[in-house]
Amino acid sequence: MSEQGAAERRELESAGWEPKGEGPKTIWRSPDDGRWYAHYQAVEVQRKGERGPEEELLLDERGFERGTPDGTPDGGERWVKRGEKPRRLYIRSKALKMARRGEL
Repeated sequence: MSEQGAAERRELESAGWEPKGEGPKTIWRSPDDGRWYAHYQAVEVQRKGERGPEEELLLDERGFERGTPDGTPDGGERWVKRGEKPRRLYIRSKALKMARRGEL
């Protein structure tokens, strides 16, 4: 596996994506919608941070907002809870799981 492929794999795994298979034929299950994606598609979806309107509304209703980038190597977006002290950064998939469970 190339260095780029290994870095992309770490990025997806840290964001909660579930791999199936190894190497170039790996497919990935989205932590958000449970759909399976080819590796290149999963990387694109993760980096674009694609969310449906229902996810945006859920995050907003549960008090989450985009945080400032924290300089992590994966470059993923981070979310914070409004009013939380100290402010903790959450990856999008973790923020969505918390919002769906109603953790405030």
